Amino acid sequence: MPSLHSQASRSAGACALLLIALLSSGSCSSIDEASSRHQDPVLRIGVGIGNSLKDSGVMNLTYLFYAEPLFNRELDGRLTPRLANSWAWEQGGHSLRIRLKPGVVLHDGTPMTAELVAGQLRSRVPEQGKEAAWGFNFVTRISATDADTVLIELSQPDMFLLTALSDLRIVHPTRSDVATGPFSLVARTPQVEATRFDRYHDGRSALAGIRIITYETHRSAWAALMREEVDVVQEVNRESVEFMENSSRIRNYSSLQPFYVPLVFNVAHPILGKVDVRRALVQAINPGEVLTRLMRGQGRVAQGPIWPLHWAYEETVKQEFSPGAARAGLDRSGYPQPKPTRAGELRARFRVRCLVNSEDPQDERIALMVQRQLFDVGVHLEIELLPMDDLIGRIRDGNFETYMVRANGSRTLERTYRFWRSPGPLNIATQNSGYTGADALLDQLRRSISDDEVRAAVRALAARFHEDAPAAFIAWLEITRAVDAKFDVGVTAGEDPFTNIWRWKLAGQPQ
Repeated sequence: MPSLHSQASRSAGACALLLIALLSSGSCSSIDEASSRHQDPVLRIGVGIGNSLKDSGVMNLTYLFYAEPLFNRELDGRLTPRLANSWAWEQGGHSLRIRLKPGVVLHDGTPMTAELVAGQLRSRVPEQGKEAAWGFNFVTRISATDADTVLIELSQPDMFLLTALSDLRIVHPTRSDVATGPFSLVARTPQVEATRFDRYHDGRSALAGIRIITYETHRSAWAALMREEVDVVQEVNRESVEFMENSSRIRNYSSLQPFYVPLVFNVAHPILGKVDVRRALVQAINPGEVLTRLMRGQGRVAQGPIWPLHWAYEETVKQEFSPGAARAGLDRSGYPQPKPTRAGELRARFRVRCLVNSEDPQDERIALMVQRQLFDVGVHLEIELLPMDDLIGRIRDGNFETYMVRANGSRTLERTYRFWRSPGPLNIATQNSGYTGADALLDQLRRSISDDEVRAAVRALAARFHEDAPAAFIAWLEITRAVDAKFDVGVTAGEDPFTNIWRWKLAGQPQ
């Protein structure tokens, strides 16, 4: 137990430090500002994530509040201004003129000029013998034509340049942790911490700062919310959502996310290379049952890999669940149902192996339900669980028969291109399923600049994915954020509150 002497010494030291702080504060306004900072809340975000995705998951979340792109991606895939005020295609899509928002400064006070932005973009342009950054494959020159204008010239039109610019965060030329967002980074380890940036171009946040605390599982993060150790949980499972619906202290915000679950077929496989077999397997799978019984309605049945809320997408084709048609199709393809050797036996027409992420229990549960559905038509799906890192490597190398994993569909269309376009000079392999049936249409989409061209390309792509069945598309995922009710997050039903964290405030507090 500390002595009275040591307690008195600490008290005297504390008083001395306080006196020094008051004398050095300079003015009453500075004291008032410090008081305001003390009263404004620091938002504590709990993130439950597996080891393989911990670094990338935290980094993506950090980007939401510390660094910004030139354009925002809206729910319908449209791009809207962020650091850019406006943009326009010129010369038939061979140049893109971007006008920057004036008066923006970085966290260290550096002005965001056209030359600063152009300098960062030039680092993405392909050099002789080197690979271009995604979306910059056809860029030939980038220049700052005045203090607020950047001109990008291309050898051919490329709609994915815009989406690449919506991915790229503008940062300081030599210090990547210095950017333009509403919060400035203080630390990345052992946990991410950021403080409010009072000169933020869209206005000062009501939050004093943000802290990200990681946990091994979603359940652990949820338990921390229950113990009031965090204020918000990035994602909670359906069981926890139902438990918290009766809590007056927690509010749940659910929104459809651009991630879908496919069962992807390797078309280089001697059986899966037959399109009639793939179509039959699609008909044997009931995505509606997966969604209602297993996912508890937390999502939307997928009709393909194109974001269903995209402005250019129309749901003109649908996957059909028909076990009878699936059996007939497999019979016609030369894979009849073997006769049973004993009563009640259902022998497999053939077996295929399916790789599944071992780090997410829901992925395994979905795979098990699909396994049962396929077995009903005589196909045995053998599940092989792998850590995410190993699974990604197998997918990229084409070392699989089928696999099931959450795929990023993106609100825009570049992820559809990158995932389903076969590997080549303009597309590094995300996966290598041997499928090339949509390559020409995906290239056509990439060259599309006008709205009419994009709509036509998307319509043709949706039909091609339906006809060729390179995968059974199961469901788009819904995510639920759980937030302490003391915060007003300022969104309506169906919107993701994480898209505007900087606008959060204490309930009843003026913005």
